[in-house]
Amino acid sequence: MGSPSRQGLSLRLSWPYAGDRRRAIVGKSPLHVPKLASRNPHAGDTHIVQVSQRDMEMHYYLSHLAPNERIRPAWDIRAEWNPANTQAGDQDLIQYFQLAASRSLATFGRDPAELGNVVIRIALARNTASSTALFHSLLALSSLHRHDDNPQAVELKILALEGLTAASGKHMDTTEAIQHVATNMLLCSLEIHQLSCSSGDWTCYLRSAKDMIQAAGLDELHHDNSDLAALLDWVYYHDVLARFSQRHWHRESKGNGPSPSPTPSKTASPPLALIELLSEVCDAVNSAHLPSMTSAEQDDYKSFLKILDWRIRSIELPATADGNADASLGMELYRLAMLVYLSRASDSTTNLRNQSTRRTQQHIDQAFAILARLGSCDRQFPVFILGCEARSDDQRAVVLDLISRTEKGHSSRSLNLVRLLLQAIWAQDELGIKGDMNYWDKLSYIISCCKILPAFV
Repeated sequence: MGSPSRQGLSLRLSWPYAGDRRRAIVGKSPLHVPKLASRNPHAGDTHIVQVSQRDMEMHYYLSHLAPNERIRPAWDIRAEWNPANTQAGDQDLIQYFQLAASRSLATFGRDPAELGNVVIRIALARNTASSTALFHSLLALSSLHRHDDNPQAVELKILALEGLTAASGKHMDTTEAIQHVATNMLLCSLEIHQLSCSSGDWTCYLRSAKDMIQAAGLDELHHDNSDLAALLDWVYYHDVLARFSQRHWHRESKGNGPSPSPTPSKTASPPLALIELLSEVCDAVNSAHLPSMTSAEQDDYKSFLKILDWRIRSIELPATADGNADASLGMELYRLAMLVYLSRASDSTTNLRNQSTRRTQQHIDQAFAILARLGSCDRQFPVFILGCEARSDDQRAVVLDLISRTEKGHSSRSLNLVRLLLQAIWAQDELGIKGDMNYWDKLSYIISCCKILPAFV
């Protein structure tokens, strides 16, 4: 280490030369290290497993779990917010929302920044109680994104909720209803970004948005309103991913119960067709829980799964307009994750072998090649589903590296929950839970350890 410069307060640092006697002692590697043993944790006579006491408790719990037992241990998982590292200076929070915070909005097939502009236009459409609530929710998300958890963000959120309550006490026209939906979606986004075990309110806000869409008939009014179409697609994306989580999460929630399922807008972007197919996948694997199927029903069901698999493989994904390679690869990654999930889940929930093991492995190999190339992946569903397929340390490192790269980006949505869930999955794979533990049950047990419904948007 060099000494402080006499012409300033800066330090000059340098690494010691290889022959420097003050250099730290470095251990030499063995001359003969088996190549496979150094890369594969399962090779050799010694089997080292990196697990915690919690993983061991889960292992013994799953090993002795009765087939129909529903009680599950709970984890105190806190997915910490990853604030954007953007120098906003003295900018107004609305300007900061446009420049940075809007990029954290989880959407599909649309640019998040453009969605942020849509929200601002909706807020400016007319000065109403709903627009005031919308501005407060926008400012709350911007403040949280800019300064992490802070009193200002909490106060703004409370003002947004008070505005929603005031607006709900009277009849709302179409403009106010649209503002009401947008407010709930911003509050939903705010809760997802600071997701922890303390609150699962994101599902409540999502449900309120869905209820308003149905009550105001907004899904029939978007044909000549591109901003409303973008808003409806935003709600639809969150609803489909929420239903995916609910398939595997077996706890009571304030957001559970009958609720209308929205549909994508008629002007939805072509990539959103992938999410429509994911919705069908969620419904398909859920119907597989029927306690009994006749031989004819099993044949029909297998045929339906084959058709669904073919539709996912055949869908034509458009190239991005700006030539963004990561965006195109991200769409393909989503497709591969859906194919893997459909194959694994349908196979395990019905005990029907779909004879696609080789094809599924090909999808996994293609996916990991993409994971290694991607600069980032803001969408958490494919990272989680494909991360569950990581078997070697090299593959797991690829997934963790991608998560780290993503969290450094402008989206700034923490993937800590996905990281913790994957590490729990990997720990159980290493411990070798009882042989009859199938894919569906393994995902359900691990996801159900979360006290609140996880969001994979």
